[in-house]
Amino acid sequence: MSMKLTFSYIFLFFATILWAQEEEKRFSLYFENDKALITQQHSIILDSIKKIDNKDKLDVHIKGYTNSVGDEDYNLNLSQSRATNVTNKLREFTIISSQGYGELESDAEINRRVDIFIHFKKNHIKVEGEVVIKPNKKEIAPQYAKVFKGGDKITIEGIMFYQDRDVMINESKKALKKLLLFLQQNPNMTFKLLGHICCGDPNNPNRDFINVRTGKNDLSEARAKYVYNYLVRNGINRNRMSYKGMAFRQPTGRNNIKDRRVEIEIISISY
Repeated sequence: MSMKLTFSYIFLFFATILWAQEEEKRFSLYFENDKALITQQHSIILDSIKKIDNKDKLDVHIKGYTNSVGDEDYNLNLSQSRATNVTNKLREFTIISSQGYGELESDAEINRRVDIFIHFKKNHIKVEGEVVIKPNKKEIAPQYAKVFKGGDKITIEGIMFYQDRDVMINESKKALKKLLLFLQQNPNMTFKLLGHICCGDPNNPNRDFINVRTGKNDLSEARAKYVYNYLVRNGINRNRMSYKGMAFRQPTGRNNIKDRRVEIEIISISY
């Protein structure tokens, strides 16, 4: 075991004892160049963090970074992968704002890291749009709580748009957060977002409607892209997903509200 790792382990041991004396703690995991997987050394530190008592009273914030070597977009995705992998190891905690922030200014090795911040919930200052990942997988929305395979389609229940627009109504934000939680808990899933419209012409199902917000004839695609952009903003890797407008090619046969929807088509998933 390296001197650096030995020091970190001893520090964490005492940190669990002295927790009550501080309001916030910060731990850092360092990665090899172009790597995001959790190593044995990382696991030693993470296992020590898991020994902290009173988890129900704590919040965890996870921030991933890279150094400046490489393409900017690639580094953003790599930083998010690092943050996601750490998040998956700390699911016993309430996690807020698990996020990749891309590259830091220099090529220093110390910039290839994930920072873990832990503080008491009573001291947390809420930020608009933050997504809380609760510590129990039972919190997954019921429509997602099953084993899926490639080719399955999942209708994102509760997501509704204003008529003739690619703007989601406020009441649908809770459904998007449940979708985000599901995707964070299944990081090995790749998928396509499929947008649909209602009230189309059965004789011309490929004809999309005009999006009155932009004037473009791409309403179903624009709705799928809306969900795509939300997921990207909240840390889902672009390489995991794509989007497509289906116009009126696959109506549900139920009602207009059910047809005005966005679905996930699973491309691949490994458990």
